[in-house]
Amino acid sequence: MNGTILNILQDPRLALVSEPSNLMVSRIQLYLDLLVKWNRKINLTAEKDPEEILTRHVFDSLQYSRGLQPDFRVMDIGSGAGFPGIPLKIIFPEMALVMVESQRKRCSFLEVAVREIGLDGATVINVRAEDIPAQQEGQFSAVIFRAVSGLNPCLALGERFVASGGRLVVKKPPDETLRQQKSGLFLKDEIAITSYHGVVSSLLVFEKCFT
Repeated sequence: MNGTILNILQDPRLALVSEPSNLMVSRIQLYLDLLVKWNRKINLTAEKDPEEILTRHVFDSLQYSRGLQPDFRVMDIGSGAGFPGIPLKIIFPEMALVMVESQRKRCSFLEVAVREIGLDGATVINVRAEDIPAQQEGQFSAVIFRAVSGLNPCLALGERFVASGGRLVVKKPPDETLRQQKSGLFLKDEIAITSYHGVVSSLLVFEKCFT
């Protein structure tokens, strides 16, 4: 499996700025081991095979690196099983990461993963996204979403946590049209991305106007 992980990290479609290392590979392997173990107790991913988790969820999560910088302070809203936050933290160890998840059992998994993988600078908040404490507002270089039911609600929800000049990064849902925004966010970049299995989509990078 280590060879497969290394191949993923070296895949040119990801265009990672971080040079793959043995530590990255071992941490991703440990993360996969934890996911498989915990999947027997709680529903973290529909996929139970570690290679399927790697090629679908980890690969897709690493695509988000193209909209971030390694030293960003990042909030991952709706982190679930840790996607995209944990894979990003593994390749960007200097990144500060706050994962927001409403389900207590999933938070327990995230806390164990952070501790056992050794992800210093990563924390977990057990709260609904709508109830994130006000002191978090305007504190993040980037807010990221992965599993979204609608693009515009994500923009409305995430904007208040983005610092001036910061970013909101989200994968564009299929067949969704972006409506004109009445907010401080503007579309800075639309990055074409390709999944491990060849599905083409877009990563949308919004920037918050300086105030």
